[in-house]
Amino acid sequence: MFTFILVMASGIIIGYILRNRSKIHKVELLIHTTIRIMLFLLGLSIGLNKLIISNWSYFCGQAVVISSLSIFGSLIASLIVYKVFFKKRM
Repeated sequence: MFTFILVMASGIIIGYILRNRSKIHKVELLIHTTIRIMLFLLGLSIGLNKLIISNWSYFCGQAVVISSLSIFGSLIASLIVYKVFFKKRM
């Protein structure tokens, strides 16, 4: 875990130093391509895993419950923030 944090911190520092160079801004295409390749490989590894595929409905059910509760919690929290900070008092 420390290695990942160290790599990210060094990237932030190098990016901060090189932020005004025009060639560095072309790295965005490389980043998007790398992310797409990584997502494809993740999907491939999931598709090749027989345990995950055989329990697909179980995992989908969990995902529906978690995402529904997350959306509901976010709506409740935003309603509370709106009423406390943004509603005009009479």
